[in-house]
Amino acid sequence: MKLLKDKLHILLILLVAVVFAGRFLWHLDDNVGYGPDQPIPFSHKLHAGQYKMNCLYCHSAAEKGPHAGIPPMNVCMGCHSVVGLDKENIKKLNKLFSEGKVVEWQRIHRLPDHVYFSHKWHLRAGVDCQACHGDVAAMPLVRQVNKLEMGNCLDCHRQSQYYQAWADSVAAGSANPAAGSYQRFPYLKYLDEKTLASGLATPIASAAVSVPQRPATGVFAGQNAMTQCTTCHQ
Repeated sequence: MKLLKDKLHILLILLVAVVFAGRFLWHLDDNVGYGPDQPIPFSHKLHAGQYKMNCLYCHSAAEKGPHAGIPPMNVCMGCHSVVGLDKENIKKLNKLFSEGKVVEWQRIHRLPDHVYFSHKWHLRAGVDCQACHGDVAAMPLVRQVNKLEMGNCLDCHRQSQYYQAWADSVAAGSANPAAGSYQRFPYLKYLDEKTLASGLATPIASAAVSVPQRPATGVFAGQNAMTQCTTCHQ
């Protein structure tokens, strides 16, 4: 009887260990809550929250290409060459700048190398930064708030209604000559001006043409957030 109890105890201990190990492995690549200390404690709560600084003031590359970018030192010094000069962290910033060095910020958000994500596309579609990054304006120290896994992207794309907001902004009869083309082929808004102008030389069919629903791919009529594999895995 004692041997049986001992075996049951060992089995129970092994079962608990397997459960904890499984939970650990399951969340091994889950970076939700990750917020490393930075060389200089830059507060988004102060800059984006209290002072209402636009995200694109520092991350100007976000509207121009795939990466949001790290603000160059001259952007920081645009303010801090005259603001907060008595603060220790600003003195450290000025010292680095005068020595020709940069702040080595710790990266927080990272997608796998096989995934193509463009900040430019999402900003032009009207997606708010907070949709992925959370309420950064309330964070003294930025941390990751979403898993940023494929499931998150697919859920957002399937549920999004950004197409309608865009269609309303370029409604037929507006000053935008490409209104009809945009509404029928919403991906055209991602093209550069020269390419778009060339395409408009041959008028595209009216926006009134019906676009059939395609539930197998998660793409629905009037919805510009694509879910085909090749959208992100190019």
